[in-house]
Amino acid sequence: MFRLHRFRHTFMAWAAHQLVAWRVSPAGLALSAIALGIATMPLLYARQPLLAALFVVLYRLLSMLSGWVSMALGHFDARQRYLRPFMEIVLILSVMGGLSLYQPERLFQPALVLVIVILVFDLERRLAALLQEAQMIVVRVGGVERLVDVATGSVGRTLLLIAACYWPQTFFWSGFGFAGSCLVVLIWRLIFNYRALGRHSNAATFASADVPNATVSQGTKRQEQA
Repeated sequence: MFRLHRFRHTFMAWAAHQLVAWRVSPAGLALSAIALGIATMPLLYARQPLLAALFVVLYRLLSMLSGWVSMALGHFDARQRYLRPFMEIVLILSVMGGLSLYQPERLFQPALVLVIVILVFDLERRLAALLQEAQMIVVRVGGVERLVDVATGSVGRTLLLIAACYWPQTFFWSGFGFAGSCLVVLIWRLIFNYRALGRHSNAATFASADVPNATVSQGTKRQEQA
């Protein structure tokens, strides 16, 4: 397992440096990934599930290469960072739209539910990350939390979308199941992050309340000495 992980990192680093040598930008790779994501909708409508699944795999590969090229350049491309949140949204909307067109009477409802849950889920994750960064809050992540992030993050979603494209008939149950799992994790994150932010706010309030008292006491001591 370790050798496979090391080989993947080595290969991706080599590929990223090759793309940098060919003057391929992270933003260009992100735009190409978005185009592949959009293409899944007409492919599903045209009853080409295998090609749609292949396009999802290519999308994820370009998305990873975009980040690796940005790291190889030594700085983050502002355009790539701007496009990154939209890439996932475009892919999910395209695949869910294609499934709804593929079999609307059966797949429209799970597709709609999954889109709503994932959009709210990602909004909460990004908002929590921004607040934690702004407030300089360090959150310790355990093994269970990492496993949950993998299952509900890009890895779990990629596997779900590939399976949904290749076996559209099974998406009725897998779509509702994945949406339910994300909803449970979302509720847990809302409670956990709300309590963590509350503790930090209370600590900051008490710290700021102690500062004036310290200043007043120092001023009183100076007057007494005078």
